[in-house]
Amino acid sequence: MEYISHSAEETKKFAQEFAQKLQGGEVIALIGNLGGGKTTFTQGLAEGLGIKQRVLSPTFVLMRSYPFKKGGKSLTLYHLDLYRLEKSKEAKALGLEEIWSDPKNVVLIEWAEKIKSLLPEKTIEIRFEYLEENERKISYNPNLSLK
Repeated sequence: MEYISHSAEETKKFAQEFAQKLQGGEVIALIGNLGGGKTTFTQGLAEGLGIKQRVLSPTFVLMRSYPFKKGGKSLTLYHLDLYRLEKSKEAKALGLEEIWSDPKNVVLIEWAEKIKSLLPEKTIEIRFEYLEENERKISYNPNLSLK
């Protein structure tokens, strides 16, 4: 499925709606070039999950976590930015397998292509393509299970 966004606000709204489908246990791989809309999508997704904290890209710290509640369950959004990651074995040191195997976590990974071989089988892949100044193409599988 494809969605064309004409602004950062539209990308956030799309992500907020996407967030409503999440129950916990999902791993979401965000793939696209710089300026493609990955961080904007992440901010909208966090808003859609009810997270009130300001969501910043964890480029230098690699990972941030944000607790939230959904359907009476306490969950955590883990936001990873692997842009600065040199080798996939560095990702193993983060304990990612333990994080994404917990059904109480939603794991969102920017630059996920850097660890494609490590990702779980049911990773949701969302691709961002820069079309014009304020236009992005967002491609994903509506069944929430790509790979």
